[in-house]
Amino acid sequence: MSHSGITISQKCVDACAKLKGKIVHDSKRFVLLKIVGDEVDVTYESKPTDTFEDMIKMMNDPDCEKKHEPCFAVVDVDLRATSGAYNTQPVFISWIPDDCSIKQKMTYASTKEALKAKLDIPAQVHCSDASELCLDFILEKLADVGKHHPNAKCPHH
Repeated sequence: MSHSGITISQKCVDACAKLKGKIVHDSKRFVLLKIVGDEVDVTYESKPTDTFEDMIKMMNDPDCEKKHEPCFAVVDVDLRATSGAYNTQPVFISWIPDDCSIKQKMTYASTKEALKAKLDIPAQVHCSDASELCLDFILEKLADVGKHHPNAKCPHH
């Protein structure tokens, strides 16, 4: 349980474990998570045909009335080592827009670390502006903390 009193559903843990490959990998590329009531739960598990752009649109669709609602995502990203080899790694993304309510900001921020720890995903990126919800920003942030070689890419981009 997080400091906010929000619990993390078992469905959330299981979906992210599948993505990370701890359970048989079933071609999921990302999982979207939201606080629903008093629990973090899965709102979407990707299909094999879904792309990184699909994930971004689901997180912040400019045509949707809920475009400024925060959420979390876990996405597979191919990270290239200095040797040139690729290694797929899950990345935890927190999307807490600057223009969401103060209550939402506080609840998501206080839940984020507990969720990240429960899911055991060390690579993380926080986005608070729509311009940050893009692959270039995410890869730049990962490079800033030494998580990948600068030529990394999302395999499903």
